[in-house]
Amino acid sequence: MLKHVSFITRDLSATLAFYGRLGGVTEKDILTHEGYRRGVLRLGEGKLQFFQIAGETPQVHPRWPEHIAVYVTGLRDLLPQLRAAGVNVTRDLQPSPGGRDMAFVQDPDGRQVELLET
Repeated sequence: MLKHVSFITRDLSATLAFYGRLGGVTEKDILTHEGYRRGVLRLGEGKLQFFQIAGETPQVHPRWPEHIAVYVTGLRDLLPQLRAAGVNVTRDLQPSPGGRDMAFVQDPDGRQVELLET
């Protein structure tokens, strides 16, 4: 099940306002421990997440902030299976900010996919 999709933005305030006009409701506007401003909007049944990274543009920043997040069942068992299938694990199993098991992998096109235990 899809959890959220994340993008980089140059101006988080403008982005939150834009999606607010489309019916989005801002759930978070915080500073991450890496020093990035992070905004999360609920839009219908889904969520959009945006990172504003000072002094950098989407073209030059590493791709980790832009990702797809999905809920999975049995992540501890799934992760070794993905590795055995040749999937690149970019962030190993660790607790998410909410305390669930989490890991990041890359899809065949190099997009980051956050795997989050249900």
